[in-house]
Parts: sequence; C-alpha cells; structure tokens
Amino acid sequence: MNYIKIIITFVGMFLTTVTFSQNKLVELYQTGTANFSTGKFEKAIKNYTELLKIVDDSSLQKTCYINRGLSYDRLRKYDLAITDFTEAIKRDSADLASFIDRGLSKMHAGYLEKAKEDYQYVVTQNNNHSMMEAALYWLARIHSSEGNYEEVVKNCDQYLKINPKDYEVHFIRGTANDMLGAFEESIKDYTKVIELKPNIKEAYANRGTAKINILTTRGTITPSKEQTKDACIDLKKAYELGDKVIEDLVFVYCDNK
Repeated sequence: MNYIKIIITFVGMFLTTVTFSQNKLVELYQTGTANFSTGKFEKAIKNYTELLKIVDDSSLQKTCYINRGLSYDRLRKYDLAITDFTEAIKRDSADLASFIDRGLSKMHAGYLEKAKEDYQYVVTQNNNHSMMEAALYWLARIHSSEGNYEEVVKNCDQYLKINPKDYEVHFIRGTANDMLGAFEESIKDYTKVIELKPNIKEAYANRGTAKINILTTRGTITPSKEQTKDACIDLKKAYELGDKVIEDLVFVYCDNK
C-alpha cells in the first residue's frame, strides 16, 4: 500500500510540474505578444528570451525568434535581429516571410548586397505571390538607391505582373524610366498612377515634367505655348494639389507664354 501511495504522489507531483510549466509558457508568450504589440520592445525581448530557455517545440521556438527579431529591428539592433531571423529560418526554411524580415534588417543595417540575396531567393522560389511582391518591391527600392534604374524597371515589371494595380510601384517605375530618359514610358506609368490614385500631386508634376522633357530632348529648347499646353495642365494641377516645387516650371513653360 505504501508503495502505491508513493507512486501516486510522484505522478501527482509530475502532473503539477507539467501544468505549471505549460502555464508559464502561455503566460510568457501572451505577455511577450502584448508587449510587442504595444511597442514595449525591450520587455518583449526579455519575455521571448526567457521563453526560449524553456520551450522545446520547434514551431514555438521559430515564433519566438521571429518576434524577438522584429523587436530587435524596431530598436535598431539590426545584427541581433538578423541572428534571430536566421534561427527562425533554420527551424522552417519554407517560411519565406522570415527571409523578407531578415532582408529588411540587413537593409536597415546597410548590408544591401546581403539583403538582395534574401529577396532574390524569395523571387526564385516563385511559390508565394505576397512574398514575391514584398521581395520585388524592396529590390526595386534598393536598386533605385543604388542608381541601377534598369534593374528597378525589371523588378517593377515582375511585380506588376502579379499586382498591376499598385500605384506606388507604377510610380517607382515611372521615376526610374525618367532617369533612363524613357519619358514616353514614364508618362504611361504616371497616367496609371493618376487613374488608380487621382490626387497624387507628384504624379501630375512628374508627368508634366516628362512631357516637357520629351520636347526639350528632341531639340525644342524653347517650346511654344501650344506645345506645352498638355504639360501645363499637369503642372498646374500638381500646383493646385500643393506641389510648390514645380512653381518655376509653371512660370517658365506656362505663365509667361
């Protein structure tokens, strides 16, 4: 009888320990999530760090590394964020979102070539449209910052095959085409931006400027009022919407004619 009592007591202690452990896991996870969602990133990091010391489940470990990595990124501790996203990838390399997150931290840290590697990997997988969109968008932004406008156009071309109604990407491609001197193409993009988002003053300003540039690059140094009429409609619309930067263009090509 005593032997049986000892076994029963031991089992009871074991179950109590398991229950306590599970409760601790849930409490830490919920607290960490609450701290992260309210911007208390330092506290969230402590919660996830403590949680990682006691959790064995690979899926939960991955989530902890992702959330802690995002917290580090928000605090501009980019190298620590990159390390955590790498740990998350080790536990689930099929989750392309972790490559996007790691790429962003690399980009924030100034590791542009390494960031491009993560984004390019996502693109080559070609199995998740939302992740491909994100990767192509950031590739376009990086290439634009590097002045590699041919690549910007390629990135945007790929992106817009997936999501042709993203006005921002049309705008990015438009500015890249401007830099390449492909003004007819940039005008198409700005027209699409205006179609999708009618009150973007920069789209009117850039389209009007592109129309002027077509004239001047083709040898018309001083275009007539009739020649600039269409461009001036755009420039004046941009000015009405609050773009004061193009005031000089309006004066030179529109008001003084």
